[in-house]
Amino acid sequence: MRTKTGWLMALTLAALGTAHGQTLPRLRISDNGRYFVTEGGAPFLYLADTAWGLFHFSREDADLYLKDRAAKKFTVIQAIVAHWGGLASPNAYGQPVFLDKDPKRPNELYFEHVDYVVNRAASLGLYVALVPIWSNEYVKAGASVIDKPTAFSYGKYLGARYRNQPVIWILGGDYFADGVEDIWRSMAAGITEGDGGAHLKTYHPKSPRSSAQWFHNDSWLDFNMLQTGHTIWNRNYDLVAEDWSRRPVKPVVDGEGGYESIADAFVPGGKIEAHDVRRIAYCALFAGAAGYAYGGHGVWGYRGNNRNAPAGGDSRHGPAPAFMDALQLPAASQMRRLRALLESRPMLARIPDQWLIANDYLGTVDRIQACRASDGSYAFIYTASGSKLRIRMVDRLYTKVSGKLVRAAWFNPRTGASTAIGTLEKKDFMDFTPPSSGRGNDWVLVLDDAAKHQ
Repeated sequence: MRTKTGWLMALTLAALGTAHGQTLPRLRISDNGRYFVTEGGAPFLYLADTAWGLFHFSREDADLYLKDRAAKKFTVIQAIVAHWGGLASPNAYGQPVFLDKDPKRPNELYFEHVDYVVNRAASLGLYVALVPIWSNEYVKAGASVIDKPTAFSYGKYLGARYRNQPVIWILGGDYFADGVEDIWRSMAAGITEGDGGAHLKTYHPKSPRSSAQWFHNDSWLDFNMLQTGHTIWNRNYDLVAEDWSRRPVKPVVDGEGGYESIADAFVPGGKIEAHDVRRIAYCALFAGAAGYAYGGHGVWGYRGNNRNAPAGGDSRHGPAPAFMDALQLPAASQMRRLRALLESRPMLARIPDQWLIANDYLGTVDRIQACRASDGSYAFIYTASGSKLRIRMVDRLYTKVSGKLVRAAWFNPRTGASTAIGTLEKKDFMDFTPPSSGRGNDWVLVLDDAAKHQ
């Protein structure tokens, strides 16, 4: 049993940096309050993959997984420190997260494995977004395993231990904060005490909700996070727009919306397919989100049991493919196309603008979503099913896309290929027909001021 002196010694060691030194730049909020940048000011896209059970992987599985996600150009990995079932269930090396299930007694051997994974991710250019403890199971009004003092001490322990590491903090975990708001505030204060405010923090709610419902005006909440729902009827663009309009201005990330191959929450017998994932992702980012978190069924819930065996699933989420097969679900590779497109133009100037679309925006499965640069130098218009587009280039006297000549092209979200349409004389309204149409035939119309983007 660890004594009070031993507990204080653990905190001291953590403060000295038990985990290795940082290899990636720290992240902060952009000057316009909408997006993420590195400490030097370079734009940063929060493009996450979700592996909630990552710290229950063996080191071999963790290495394999992180290499795969780095190769697919993700920038963040979302993982839970105290996983559901984690207080009683050991990691791959037989170590529970806490000694005797006591959150005041973090298990050094467990956290040495967390250190390994965080360091390995950093060496591959990946930030890790850490969920300290899963709210859905452990932090509820009237049934919480932690209180305000314990939340503060645990937060301080984590903040100090990972003070010099490239991490992001996600409090909560698939649950409402009603009645336990002060526990999360106390944990946030503890993390800040431990890391000196070095890392960004948010809260992961239950679907369909935003962290803003409880914490938008809290100074510790650096950005809002959404959970928007595992269904083809996902309308995350509405939730993103709501958070975009809030004051004070804060970035918003869709932290969970439509895992690939998971059972549809509302359509009997249905499941989320790659084209659904692409639509949900593009709509979030074009609606103004600073980031999006992908999830693959068979990956997000993997606990390091057998990488080659079907994961089984359950009645709610449906059967899951084996971990090795799930790593290769098509939309996981296609997320890099979205990243490449956004990074090809000034990201910090991106603003949502549905008024570009002169025809029906449509909804859900056929959604059309538009964004542009605030200076009019470019515009992206996503059409989920290849609908014909009428684009409003000039709104009365207000120019949407600048310049006299517009360079137009079709971007294919499935392959990343671009097909030139040509350099066109700008008119108040311009019509475009995608190369193909129908479900799964999504396209992005790319419009550039020909004088600004060569």
